[in-house]
Amino acid sequence: MLELTDEAVESLRPICEDGGGLRFTAIDEGEEEAEIQVDEADGPADGDVVVERDGARVFLDPAAAELLDDQILDVEAHGDHFHFGFLPQGE
Repeated sequence: MLELTDEAVESLRPICEDGGGLRFTAIDEGEEEAEIQVDEADGPADGDVVVERDGARVFLDPAAAELLDDQILDVEAHGDHFHFGFLPQGE
């Protein structure tokens, strides 16, 4: 299951205060590539996997949950925007 770094938790916690979070959706780009779309969400959609840690929440559609199952989400806040990165688990 996707994990969150300490930095991701700190960056995401303020947008999750009212029960919302970020929703990651996998967009099929062909057999070998997929794009991940990120949106703020009031809550999970039906079928979403919810990853929660210390007040930070991420909602993953089933395809994104499968793609990111062995990853760690890292987030850096830069004023009014975020930079997202994924790191392999176990490194």
